[in-house]
Amino acid sequence: MSAGAVSVRLLVEPDRLSFDERGAFRLGVTATNHGDTGVDPGLFGLRLLVDGEPSMAFDLAVGNGVVPAGWDFLDAGATTKPVHWPLGEALFPAPGEYRLLLRLDDGTGPAQESAATVVVTA
Repeated sequence: MSAGAVSVRLLVEPDRLSFDERGAFRLGVTATNHGDTGVDPGLFGLRLLVDGEPSMAFDLAVGNGVVPAGWDFLDAGATTKPVHWPLGEALFPAPGEYRLLLRLDDGTGPAQESAATVVVTA
């Protein structure tokens, strides 16, 4: 698979929450195949950086979960259904502003990235 043929989108909901509401936070991902042939969209090649640091919680959620339908093979021109994880408590240890960067890099082309900022208030 060429990462250039697949783009990823980071979904965050909500993007502003109180520290006590972290349990309601959901991080989601979709992938779109821009190529002309079907591909593996690379779920297991995704990495999440939180303020520049790799997220082990995300790695564990992806690695230990069941592969959602459409994430094992993605037809040309298709987009996956979103997959979500409840990671607020693991990603946000204190109030503050957090920059999340989702990266798909299979080493065959430029990495595909999608970013979001989440604000956690006291």
